[in-house]
Amino acid sequence: RRGGEGEPTPGGDPVAGRWPETLDDVAAALDAVPALAARELPEADVRRIVVTGHSAGGHLALWAAARHVLPEGSPWHLPAPPPLRGVVALAPIADFASAVELGVCGGAVTQLLGGGGESGDLDDRTAQADPAALLPTGIATAIVHGEDDIVVPRAVSEAYVDAAAKSGEMVGLTLLGDVGHFPLIDPAADACAIVAEEITQLAW
Repeated sequence: RRGGEGEPTPGGDPVAGRWPETLDDVAAALDAVPALAARELPEADVRRIVVTGHSAGGHLALWAAARHVLPEGSPWHLPAPPPLRGVVALAPIADFASAVELGVCGGAVTQLLGGGGESGDLDDRTAQADPAALLPTGIATAIVHGEDDIVVPRAVSEAYVDAAAKSGEMVGLTLLGDVGHFPLIDPAADACAIVAEEITQLAW
């Protein structure tokens, strides 16, 4: 994490969960995985890492797999694709334009980007943070979304899949009938078993 950046709170600390600290943390965490696994879990096969996340976390999972597509001047740019087997994104905020249009999560996209800044700054930040702008990735990607999700409507995932197709990349989209936003991460729900199967298929 880069100290001294981000909008400060009244106490002087940067606001959590916004720009750029959120992306700093995700990049640092993923970069640390190979060494951490070698030290703490040497029997693990780091060639089979699948990143997953739900809702805003689904956005971050997609973003983590796209860092090599970032502009070279970006602080999170990687010179080569990250060592991931794949991504399984669950009801992700995957396309910023559609998420903003639909008012997803009370303006979560604008909050992440630090809304209220100069329009040029927001355009630059969008180019670095919007998964739909960071395609193709060349990394196997699957999305699972409930058809009855009213928190992050399925249209957001469908917009991402369309953007991927236009870039020449196929992204798997599994739509689950009679499923809302949260069963995807409820271990007692049938939807969660489907998610686990998607992860297993990509890992192996």
